[in-house]
Amino acid sequence: MNRIFISYRASDGKKDADRLCADLSRLYGPDQVFFDKQDLRGGLSWRSAIMAALGTRPVVLLLITPDLLSMQHPEGGRRIDREDDPIRGEVLTAQKQGAMIVPLLTEGMAMPAASELPEALRFLRESHALKLRTEDWSTDLDRLMVDLREHGITPLSPSGPEPAPPRRTLGQRVQRGLTWVGGIVVALVVLGLLLPDDEDTDAITVPQAQVTDISGIWWSIDGANRPLRVQLAVHGNAVQLQTDPFPVDWYPAWQGYAHSVLSQGLVVRDVRYVGQGTLTDVMGLPRIELPYQAYTGDGRGPLTTGSVVLQARADGKEMTGELWSNGEQASTPLRLVRRP
Repeated sequence: MNRIFISYRASDGKKDADRLCADLSRLYGPDQVFFDKQDLRGGLSWRSAIMAALGTRPVVLLLITPDLLSMQHPEGGRRIDREDDPIRGEVLTAQKQGAMIVPLLTEGMAMPAASELPEALRFLRESHALKLRTEDWSTDLDRLMVDLREHGITPLSPSGPEPAPPRRTLGQRVQRGLTWVGGIVVALVVLGLLLPDDEDTDAITVPQAQVTDISGIWWSIDGANRPLRVQLAVHGNAVQLQTDPFPVDWYPAWQGYAHSVLSQGLVVRDVRYVGQGTLTDVMGLPRIELPYQAYTGDGRGPLTTGSVVLQARADGKEMTGELWSNGEQASTPLRLVRRP
């Protein structure tokens, strides 16, 4: 019997819902979690299956995302205001069945004001909302587990499964590698292996490397040798990144996303990345680390979030690194080059 029900707007909540379902299924077992993507079988009415699951009085986790209330219907007006809106139907059915509803505030979201909610859903203001932020996911998941325990839902073991070691961010991995290299250098110096035998070490000077200017236009070259224009703007130690829009047809993951939201009335033909982060100097070479957001070419979104780490080459003509997607929980190699 499903004890946890995940309700979300597919246009912008799918990535967080996927991740939440995976974590809760690991903690409580897949039979405890109802998620439409995995629990709707071919030939079944999605509405009947969802309403049947709500009839078991689960705890309903409602993801509060920008599109939850603002998404428009093709015929005009907000979807949430229409009687046939699936999210509205799920929430009202859950209330009617006496289910516990827990709003989860995703990254950057606050609980909607009463004036923003349809009158039938204003009871949600009385619900105890929790945060579910991308950057604080583990902390917020722990708090959610405490609430679920209070509602009688316990993990597979009293203390839960052994937690997986936290995944280091790409920046932490790069920093750890550089620290390791630096430690070897220090050890060699201590052993006298890097010092000349007969020279006065006080006379040794280390030249100061000039940090390469990375501002301007770069081109990202992917595995299929497709160029994408990337603009970098540097202000002190702050760096801004913005790409030109690229077609979703370039990448299977974006093709799948565009297809999945089409039924919700959201047409996504192209995507662009925007981010702002920090510029540091690592061994005399510029290094970029920044979070990004993905938008449609005409500015709708964000569709997903992630992070970018890039390290410049000594000649200043190329940067390499990785792009991490929070939605896919996967990284992609990055290569940026300057062109005359």
